[in-house]
Amino acid sequence: MTAHHAHTSAAPSAVVVPFAPHTGTSSPPAAGPESFITELATAVDHLAKALELGRTPARFLLPTGATVTAAQLGVWVAQHTARAQHLLDQITSPRTDPQT
Repeated sequence: MTAHHAHTSAAPSAVVVPFAPHTGTSSPPAAGPESFITELATAVDHLAKALELGRTPARFLLPTGATVTAAQLGVWVAQHTARAQHLLDQITSPRTDPQT
């Protein structure tokens, strides 16, 4: 992954933080099989932690130790927010449609 350090003054001409789906491996809960409710609750906990970290200088830090610019972070957040909203819409839709 290519990243510009946050302290550089040159503005990137193109977004260098690629959008990639999450490919992390999560193991099922120790108490039993994976469940929708468990996964949803875990996702909400992760979003709450992301919100907290997003208010600190760590928001610019990549897992590799490199940093991104504020503009790159903004694009990445927008992309992932759109993806999260799309998934939430798919989760919500069948549960809020009027029953026939």
